[in-house]
Amino acid sequence: MLQARCVAFGLLMLCLQSAGPIWGTDPPGFLRLQGEFIDIVTDLPADDSLRELPRVFDAAMPQWCEAFRVPPADTKGWRATAYIMGARERFVEAGFLPKELPAFPHGYQWGDQLWVVEQPSAYYRRHLLLHEGTHWFMVRQFGSAGPPWLMEGLAEWMATHRWQDGQLQLRIIPQTGQDVPLWGRISLINQQLNDGLAPSLDTILRYDNRAHQSSDAYAWSWAAVVFLSQNPATQQAFDKLLHAPLRSDDTSTRQLLRAIQPRKALVRAEWSAMLSGLNYGFQPQRELPSLDHRPTPLDKPKTVTLDTTRGWQSTHLEVQAGQRLRISASGQYSVAAQPKPWLCEPNGVTLRYIDGQPLGKLLMAIATPQTQEPAFSERLKVIPIGQATEMSAPQSGQILLRINESGNDLNDNSGSLTVWLAPAD
Repeated sequence: MLQARCVAFGLLMLCLQSAGPIWGTDPPGFLRLQGEFIDIVTDLPADDSLRELPRVFDAAMPQWCEAFRVPPADTKGWRATAYIMGARERFVEAGFLPKELPAFPHGYQWGDQLWVVEQPSAYYRRHLLLHEGTHWFMVRQFGSAGPPWLMEGLAEWMATHRWQDGQLQLRIIPQTGQDVPLWGRISLINQQLNDGLAPSLDTILRYDNRAHQSSDAYAWSWAAVVFLSQNPATQQAFDKLLHAPLRSDDTSTRQLLRAIQPRKALVRAEWSAMLSGLNYGFQPQRELPSLDHRPTPLDKPKTVTLDTTRGWQSTHLEVQAGQRLRISASGQYSVAAQPKPWLCEPNGVTLRYIDGQPLGKLLMAIATPQTQEPAFSERLKVIPIGQATEMSAPQSGQILLRINESGNDLNDNSGSLTVWLAPAD
């Protein structure tokens, strides 16, 4: 939640101090768990998943330091107190939940204090603690967590995690929904894309302090941060944004937009390309294409090599709407390694289908630079190609190619295919 976070840090701490005792002996019925950087106070019965929370938080600290380029020595003496609340009213009565705070549904950060409402899944309880902990770290270091889309998007990106055998990994894209019970961001995004209600990237970057009263805004802020931080064309500008003074108004956003302005039309098209592959197991390094500022017109035959271990790939070729094209492909590649290599050719293998097309089939899309902000975000329109086809380009733009396979299954592929493209006129 955002309403109180824009208040000056000193005023926040003054309000907390006046709200009642935070340190000292806890009232009966509360358990205090301590780590190097955090105290956790809860009214819940202690179990293993609760007792490990200080270790989870402490394991996040070096990863936050690395992400925000903060020397670990600079965080010496930092300490947060987190309240994991089963019965909210008990924390109000004990003076652990100031009445000045809004009625947040899940979690909140205020100064060095964090609140997490108990959740039905141990994963989502940890997620909320790490989400609010990211806010705490940023405010501690920078005095602000930035504009709404950045503040909430970064907290979601950092908090999406894997905790296994005492090891913590932040900033994951989960392989399945079962890995992150109650998280639901990818499912929500795909549902809104299917319904034609997905906000444009520009809309997300304009979110105000009221936007995150809806869970939709958390999902889309997460997606925007993943895209901008991982897309090769925007990565540098995003990294620079994180290491400049952060402001809670639109100053930081305007700085980012100024940096990407020369290729903003292409960035919008690259955003559509990401949304076309965004699912559980999505791998940004394999699946985010970089479009060309000056692509080559397809006015004579061209041959390109397609890497079967990657998602959408730019051919560096441009076509015009209505232009007649001839496309053919050849080569043999593997779309699975176990229990033995599963060999495939450009028409795909019909033993398995994905989105109505055979596994491994050659696909094409045309990414159109968008000089004007679209009303809504949309996926790329996928065109099945297979071994050979002749067609009219449905729109102007740059040709992208991939084989038909889910992103989380690309790792064990091997081989490539050769694609021949030519004007048909």
